[in-house]
Amino acid sequence: MVEGISDGGKMSGRDDIVNKQKTTGAITRTMMQQTEFVLIILIVIMCILLNSINEGFFTAANFRSMSRGFAIEGFIVIGMCFLLITGVFDISVASVMAVSGYVFTSFAMAGVNTWIALLLALVSGGLVGLCNGLIITKLKVNPFITTLATMTICRGLVLAISQGNPIRLSTPEFNAFSAAEIKGVPVMFIVLVIVLIVLDLMLRKVRWFRQLYFIGGNENSAELTGINVMRMRLILYIIIGTLAALGGALSSSRLSASVPTAYVGTEMKLMVACVIGGCSLNGGRGTLFGAALGLAFLFLLDNGMVMMGIDIYWFQGILGVFLIAVVLINTFSSTSVEKSQSRAREKGIRLS
Repeated sequence: MVEGISDGGKMSGRDDIVNKQKTTGAITRTMMQQTEFVLIILIVIMCILLNSINEGFFTAANFRSMSRGFAIEGFIVIGMCFLLITGVFDISVASVMAVSGYVFTSFAMAGVNTWIALLLALVSGGLVGLCNGLIITKLKVNPFITTLATMTICRGLVLAISQGNPIRLSTPEFNAFSAAEIKGVPVMFIVLVIVLIVLDLMLRKVRWFRQLYFIGGNENSAELTGINVMRMRLILYIIIGTLAALGGALSSSRLSASVPTAYVGTEMKLMVACVIGGCSLNGGRGTLFGAALGLAFLFLLDNGMVMMGIDIYWFQGILGVFLIAVVLINTFSSTSVEKSQSRAREKGIRLS
């Protein structure tokens, strides 16, 4: 009898956890849909305003330029979104881009097949992600401290090897990764859109991806339901490291050079894009569609500032303001979610 009561208590506890997660999920989905709708409206308005300022905005050349830049950072924003949903982040991505771009260009210059050079670059990024993941999950070091350290190590390493000097390479094979087009649309942009659609649907429907929300919502509860939190976070850090390496390689191909001092501040831009798109720094919220919309919004803002002749260095300050504003909004939203959950529980009690 005692064992039966004990088992019943465990089952009841797990049922309570699942019910709370379902309630939180329903409220969170509503909030994310509202965020995505608002972003779509803002993006449309910004496009109209930018075209009125400069008629060259809606041109094929500008679209190709923006879509290439968007694709490079779009791949990385996928990994950042996954991490933020689980309640962690990675600020080393910009330095990983610099290291991997240098690896890709160096091997290509040495005569190595460009596909093999790309593979080596991806491996270098994946290894950095693996180190981050192991330190965070196994040694229990804070994600900010860990990724700050690897950011400094990677940047210092590439600067020391290159002495801060860019290396240039312009060959058809090397440039083909970023220059390839299908009917005027960059291939890497097409690939990004397909990947975003597939992964966003999987994040909404597939059980493995849905577990990311449980981890971010309540790590302890997720472990009680049988989710291997540490393993999933380790996998995500490897993924974002590999995606950062891909972004660095594509950027080097686009610029026909590897610039060791480049990409500074990219990690902030990606985090702000995700947060604007509905992710929470506390975890448990966000969609890839929203993160992509947030990145598109920032790209349009950056493009608009250039068209209006505003100093591009102001963009970093604007990112900081956006981050503070959105975090404050998230804080108030979290309070609203808690109140909604409380009201939902009260209604449940009354109905029973």
